[in-house]
Amino acid sequence: MRTRIPRVPSAARTGAFPWETVIFLSVVLVIAAGGIALMTADLSRSGWSLPSVLLWLLFSILFTHLASGFSHSLFGFALRRISRPRAKPDTQLSAPPDLEEARVALLMPIYNEPVERVFANARAVFESVSSLPGGEAYDLYLLSDSDQPDQWIAEETAWFDWTRTLPEPKRIFYRRRSLNRGRKSGNIENFCRSWGGGYRYGIILDADSVMSGTTLLELRRRMEANPRLALLQTAPALIGAETCFGKMQQFANHLYSPIYLSGLAWWQQECGNYWGHNAILRLSPFMEHCALPELPGRKPFGGPILSHDFVEAGLLGRAGWEVKLAEDLRGSYEEGPQSIIESAIRDRRWCQGNMQHGMLLTAPGFLWRTRLHLTSGIFAYLSSPLWLLFLLVGIWRSYADAELSAPFFGWGILLLTAIMLLGPKLFALLDLCCDPERRRGFGGWIKASLGVAVETIFSTLLAPVLMLFHTRFVIWNLLGRSVNWTTQRRGANKTPWREALSFHGWQTVLGIALAIVTALTNFPLFLWLSPILIGLILAIPISIGSSHPIRRPCHDHLLTIPDETLPSPELATAALETVRLETSRVAKLATPGRGIAAVITDPGLSAMHISLLGDTAPSVKSARTEAERLLRDGPTALSREEQIAVLSDVESLHWIHREIWHRADDDAVSPFWRNS
Repeated sequence: MRTRIPRVPSAARTGAFPWETVIFLSVVLVIAAGGIALMTADLSRSGWSLPSVLLWLLFSILFTHLASGFSHSLFGFALRRISRPRAKPDTQLSAPPDLEEARVALLMPIYNEPVERVFANARAVFESVSSLPGGEAYDLYLLSDSDQPDQWIAEETAWFDWTRTLPEPKRIFYRRRSLNRGRKSGNIENFCRSWGGGYRYGIILDADSVMSGTTLLELRRRMEANPRLALLQTAPALIGAETCFGKMQQFANHLYSPIYLSGLAWWQQECGNYWGHNAILRLSPFMEHCALPELPGRKPFGGPILSHDFVEAGLLGRAGWEVKLAEDLRGSYEEGPQSIIESAIRDRRWCQGNMQHGMLLTAPGFLWRTRLHLTSGIFAYLSSPLWLLFLLVGIWRSYADAELSAPFFGWGILLLTAIMLLGPKLFALLDLCCDPERRRGFGGWIKASLGVAVETIFSTLLAPVLMLFHTRFVIWNLLGRSVNWTTQRRGANKTPWREALSFHGWQTVLGIALAIVTALTNFPLFLWLSPILIGLILAIPISIGSSHPIRRPCHDHLLTIPDETLPSPELATAALETVRLETSRVAKLATPGRGIAAVITDPGLSAMHISLLGDTAPSVKSARTEAERLLRDGPTALSREEQIAVLSDVESLHWIHREIWHRADDDAVSPFWRNS
């Protein structure tokens, strides 16, 4: 593909090292060097051996990673509370944008998501921006890849029912692809090829995304103010948690993220990253430079690029465009997993996508900060097997030298490691002290501090469980085992015992076995490993217990967040609309067999569905045989693919609709249709 450099190339293209990045990396290396020096001195006192050398190497890698996380929070806290905020070059716009030229497409890809939640969120976003001056330049596209027949009909019906209530229905569009090529990135690519030329900007939303109208307008304003800016990523805050696990993750996200992201945005400057949603794109450079190739080799490392967002940001940077993080912009939300198992399932997909980036680290033209982002994403999962290997080497060393006073390292290094782990939490609490409005949103500083204590204990118990999950995922990838990218389950669903045993049973057995062996043969080692062993032994009850819904009022529990104390209008609208849709015909149509029955028997829905098939209908293979079986035996007699074939064939739909109305009392027709 021919690459066009923008008229005003960014500093990123020159390969310059911004002084902010140099300072940040220098501090990371200084902190890491201090920890490594302490470890070197500690190991030297007991004499060097093969396990000691391996322990030193693993510690050096892991502690540097730890120092990086600590430094993000350190710089973020300083920037937010010590230094004076500097004016940003892209925050002033000399003239308002031309609404006809600066049109924005809100893009919401869908893949078998709960229809009520999707359309409730979409409605909240669209109504919020449409109610503001300039909001008429925003159109909404619901881009479906759903391959469940009843889901398809429920989505169409939800769109149809919504647009009938609007004065301007032509600003909301629904499209379903018949062939799910390229997953989400292919879905966005299909939009760009079909309609991208009509818009200057595209804002990518996930099915669980909610954004305020003021945020959407501000994103466009900043893009208009900086013609070199191709992508502006917001910092989505977690919302909608209903379980203990979800509340823990949500609380940590709201309290810790602001300082971490401030530090991240400061050092990465104009060479930021993309997280795949809740971001605005300048469509022209995105379409020109971000077509994704397939990687050579077999899956899981070869084939289509799964975690496409990091790569797309790198391609924009390679072409000379700026990518930034709008860490100061609020009003951007997303939902998170509601249980440990759901989080692990999502992590398995992300692990495969991130590990795949190893194929791109040496790709020509990528900027060095892009390679740093890719490496960081890989190490987010690679650190778990390294940590496990560190523990195994420590156990080996403790049995190899019975005279050791500490099997891993001394108390000085333990204290420094604790500072690295707990320092960001302390910075977040200090930052909260300086912000009365946020402090009230968390229920006060004391309640927030108690929440941090509870979250820290929970995270400590959860850490070894996640370590083993991530280690398993990495090993599966190395062995060539690929994963299917399925829809994330939404809402609070208590984890059943059978599922918990299936996912955590091996972890519990490993924890019990290791506890018995170390307690009987090396009690000091047992004491060192006790926090890890407790987390593994209690993995099943922790997983089940943390999946329980919290039924206390949002403002009354220990893990309160500001968006629960005083919800934004968009979140309130989405919640009310979800409740309404759950009792509407849309929810009923999503149940097996009901959607296809409705679109065949209801003349209005049938006409709507056929009209949405559009020009693709003539090219679809005839499904008359399947339609005859459907008439005779009902939906349960057809597979999912056969139902989709009938729903995609206009002639078969016309035929079965006519036959059902003419032969309703015929014994050759399935009783299912007489009850529909």
